[in-house]
Amino acid sequence: MGLKLFKKLMFIFILSVLIVSSSSLKSYAASYGVFTKVAVNVGGSYSSVINKVKSALNNIGWSVVAVKRISLPKGDSHISTVIAANNNSYDKYMTDNGKNSVAAFGLPLRVSVYTTPTQGTVISMINLPAIARTFSGNSYIADAAKANSNIKSAIRKAVGGTASNTQYGPMRTGRFPGGIGGGSFPGSVVVIQNYTGSKNSNLEGVAALVKKGIQINKSRWHYAYEIDDPSAGFIEFGVTRNSTERHSISIDSGIRATKTYKNPGIDHSPAFPVEILVYRDGGYTNIGILGEMWRMKYYFSDAGMWAFMTHMGMPGSIQGSLKQLILYGTAY
Repeated sequence: MGLKLFKKLMFIFILSVLIVSSSSLKSYAASYGVFTKVAVNVGGSYSSVINKVKSALNNIGWSVVAVKRISLPKGDSHISTVIAANNNSYDKYMTDNGKNSVAAFGLPLRVSVYTTPTQGTVISMINLPAIARTFSGNSYIADAAKANSNIKSAIRKAVGGTASNTQYGPMRTGRFPGGIGGGSFPGSVVVIQNYTGSKNSNLEGVAALVKKGIQINKSRWHYAYEIDDPSAGFIEFGVTRNSTERHSISIDSGIRATKTYKNPGIDHSPAFPVEILVYRDGGYTNIGILGEMWRMKYYFSDAGMWAFMTHMGMPGSIQGSLKQLILYGTAY
């Protein structure tokens, strides 16, 4: 091979690598909203829309694990319902077949059906590429985007309305929320209890204690769902509390509220339920929650710095009550 030809081939190779790398970096650095709309001005009765969404998810392999009416600020006549759904294949992929079981904090899928004064009945959901990027890593974005598209298509086919791909909520180009209370995942995870052993029986035994704590807690948290997936290294519980839902939606509505639409923060309903994760960590089984300041920044930081400053005690109160709930179950 001549020197000139060799140099030409090397130039082409290096250029192609740079192009691919540049494309990948752009993908990773893309701006994603935590939430995304699916459809607006959806027709039919509210209950029929809920049932159509549930059927659509089930038909494409997503099992509905919870249907939860969200509590709105007093006096608000609108309605919001969150449908949580799970897919075992998606679980295994996002947790690297259980090697990264803490990534299950990015599960399950949460779809919200809510009413508005301007766009009728709206369907939105957590934005899977944004969630996957944070909890699983940049290399999972493409598969999450494909799942996002499939889910949206199935729901739209079932319910009609006007398709929307509007992303909203905190918009980020990076994986993690920044500033005070932000930082990396899984550095944001708070381990409440830690047990020796990581077999399925350990997961199941510890999960039973957590469930008992949910049932007997005195902080008004309610059980929403349980996802049993020991083969992916975790069992997850979803819990929620009426007062936490109301306050979060009210706070997020602040800078967007108008005289005719007092609580536009209803569109952040897919931030609920809150996760409690029992997961494998090396030779141990942990019970963990997300640091509540971090979680609130992740889902609600678009409320603005002033909203956080005037409610500084809220994250600690939520985190303390979740810890108490867990300890109720593990202490007896």
